[in-house]
Amino acid sequence: MTLQDLRFALELGCVMNKDIDAIIEHCKVHGINKEEIDEQLVDMGYGKILDDALDDFDDDEEDDGYIQKFPHKNRFYED
Repeated sequence: MTLQDLRFALELGCVMNKDIDAIIEHCKVHGINKEEIDEQLVDMGYGKILDDALDDFDDDEEDDGYIQKFPHKNRFYED
């Protein structure tokens, strides 16, 4: 994650510009640590934005093995 990506994510999370600037300056000195940034956001009164809970989600866990296929041509059957 770059500083531009971080700024974009924070803007999407509705973090105020002054708080974004403070976090960016901190990251320039100490590096980007997602857990540390989320802790700072919680301390500032925001929710966690960079939480990796969605990254750990595996689509295969929901797959029940059933795939429904639709024919791409119309077929008419006589009864």
